Amino acid sequence: MALNNEFSDGVRGNGLRLISDNGSQPTSCNFINDMKTLGIDQIFTSYDNPKDNADTERVIRTIKEECIWINDFDNFKEAKETIGKWIEYDYNKLYIHSSLGYLSPEEFERSFENTTAKVVA
Repeated sequence: MALNNEFSDGVRGNGLRLISDNGSQPTSCNFINDMKTLGIDQIFTSYDNPKDNADTERVIRTIKEECIWINDFDNFKEAKETIGKWIEYDYNKLYIHSSLGYLSPEEFERSFENTTAKVVA
């Protein structure tokens, strides 16, 4: 969903980079080939260094604690819809982060775009 929203015309030629751990899925030949096909530069975290992946792990933990574990889903479709809505609305619009100056991700992105536009102009 995030890729489709950000890159509605596709990711090819946009200089997209994916930081992956060294697990079985991101190191599989099929996944690596798909990244090459899409023109996505895949970067791997260092081995035995969980700090490299800490931000991603923290987001996943937040999604589990704030959305998944507190809901009972009857099927995959319901889970996908509920989690997607939670990320889109609660996390992106309402969830403030100290590392973003106590702004939500959407507020931070708007602030960044406004600041960047003023510098360019």
